[in-house]
Amino acid sequence: MFFSLVLVFAKATTLALPVSEASAESLDFESAWEVIREHNPGLKAARNSVDAAYASLKISAVRTRITASLSGTGTKEEGSRASSSAGASLSYSTSLFGREKAFVSAEKFALREAEASLAAMELNLYRQTAVSFWGAAAGEASVKAAREEITRREAFLEDARLRFQQGMVPELDVLRAESALAEARHALALSEASRSGFEAMLKGLAGWQNISPAEGLFDLDLDIGSRNVPPDFQNTADSHPLVLKAHRSVEKAESLLKAARLTPLPTLSLTATKTLVTDGPAASAQYTQDDWWGRATLTIPLIDGGQTKWSVEKAEAGLAAAEASLGSAKAEVMMNLFTAWEDYVAAQKGLYAEKARFDLVSKERDIVLLRYREGLANQIEVLDAQSRFTGSLASLINGKKGLLVAEAALASAEGSIPGGESK
Repeated sequence: MFFSLVLVFAKATTLALPVSEASAESLDFESAWEVIREHNPGLKAARNSVDAAYASLKISAVRTRITASLSGTGTKEEGSRASSSAGASLSYSTSLFGREKAFVSAEKFALREAEASLAAMELNLYRQTAVSFWGAAAGEASVKAAREEITRREAFLEDARLRFQQGMVPELDVLRAESALAEARHALALSEASRSGFEAMLKGLAGWQNISPAEGLFDLDLDIGSRNVPPDFQNTADSHPLVLKAHRSVEKAESLLKAARLTPLPTLSLTATKTLVTDGPAASAQYTQDDWWGRATLTIPLIDGGQTKWSVEKAEAGLAAAEASLGSAKAEVMMNLFTAWEDYVAAQKGLYAEKARFDLVSKERDIVLLRYREGLANQIEVLDAQSRFTGSLASLINGKKGLLVAEAALASAEGSIPGGESK
């Protein structure tokens, strides 16, 4: 009976656990990027902005189309019978100089601007994903390395205690070994904190989807750092989504300025009406059933209270601001691309140097440990060799992470990412 109650309680506790405590889905970088592209709140908002711009374009086109309506009228005069009529009307109104087309053109460029903004946001998100994903993966590798180092230093401490008990070394050697172990445990705590921070950032980018980097990514011989051809700076400055967005803003501002200048010009309205039903003497005398009749109205504005003047000035200011933003966007893209390329080359060289250093430090550590076991090296030499090995391994992990992040930043600066909407 007691066992059954315990089993029921265990099942209830398991079912009551929050979803957030479930194990995270382990993914490689490409899979994590697809999850983030699908669930990122900012990217969803940008897609909704594109949909809204498309709807605005459709609404603006209504001004250039014929509209139809049905209407009914009823009258009652004293001493006479009530009369009523119903009919259909077709209407069309237009500026004689194409003001409506200017508004439609502005909305088309607004849609292209929203699409370019979505692509630019995706590029920035790709770079942020690389920072968080490879930061979390490097954190996992650092935690694993720190735990292995703790195991080695615990064994070294046991060896120092044994040698002290045998009178082979002074107590100072034991204290040094204990200090080295405490240092390794502190490094583990820092690595775990860093990993947790990057994992939280990764989940935030994914709309709080429970994802994390697959284990052992830094244990593999990653295919990175093979590029040695610089980017096409001039082409990128003309085709990057940030520059295209600024171009569309200029074109939209030009269309709005054209529409503002056409405000005081004449407009023409055409209406055709057909009476479908009449009832009563008054309606029958006024309307002829089944006949179409039309009306044309030409409107020439004379005084608009300064609306045209201020509309034109506002549009001109908007155009000047958009042109300034275009020049700024080109400069920003060029600067980001130069910086990303230099960072990539530096990260590439840095990783090669760290690999060479790690190989040398590893050999040095093996030799010192062998000499220590044979009584030819003292404890200080071993601790120094272990510290250099640990530091070199940490630098190697950071070098791999740095190159992977620099590679993603370079792709983002070029405006072309794998599976993206940027190009």
